[in-house]
Amino acid sequence: MISSAFKLKVVASLLLAFAGSASAAVYTNVPAGASTGLPFASFGNAANPSGDSPKVGQVFSLAEASLLSSFSFYALGNTSASIQLNVAQWNPDTNAQNQAVNTVGSNLLTTTFNAVETYNAAGGYTTLSFENLGLSLNAGTKYIAYLTSSDASVTGIQLSRTQTTVDATGFGLGNAYNSTIPGQGWQLPFNGNGFLSLQYTAVTAAAAVPEPESYAMMFAGLALVGAVAKRRKQA
Repeated sequence: MISSAFKLKVVASLLLAFAGSASAAVYTNVPAGASTGLPFASFGNAANPSGDSPKVGQVFSLAEASLLSSFSFYALGNTSASIQLNVAQWNPDTNAQNQAVNTVGSNLLTTTFNAVETYNAAGGYTTLSFENLGLSLNAGTKYIAYLTSSDASVTGIQLSRTQTTVDATGFGLGNAYNSTIPGQGWQLPFNGNGFLSLQYTAVTAAAAVPEPESYAMMFAGLALVGAVAKRRKQA
């Protein structure tokens, strides 16, 4: 008689085969590490004309549907603050990169935890990392991952920024921020050479589509487990 432990191993193996393998992709515009010598974007809750924006982030798009696993930004100096990550669709009505009035859709994700902050003394920057996001995103749709803080005392955080917008894969589309100047709304800065970009690193995971053989194996295995269960019941 086949043991219950053996049946559980069979079922587990079949589920793994059915799920397929997962592949991870890393997108970053600072493959050699963040740098601090370039212009920065000011994030915080100070009122205009401080230069702070209460919502600062990166517009991006994926070539294929994926799960967003993690997203990291980089701040100048040793930063310690209560910061959350939000992800929403960028210009949801048009899917445009930039238009006269940019809009952001309802949040698809808002973290219930703060960024994990890791200070790099040699580089002079702090990594603001958000892990285990598990957010499903569509191919070709423009999104924005942006920072907020519910702490009113958070002001003057300088987020590292680059002069060019895209990484090698074309993931990043530009640094966007919600202006505190009345009537301006969401802005996507342009410096004459292209859209500016925050320095970032994002990781996605895409589940492979099961092969036909995986389906056949799963059904055969389930039939076997069912037959064993029926036999034990009759006995």
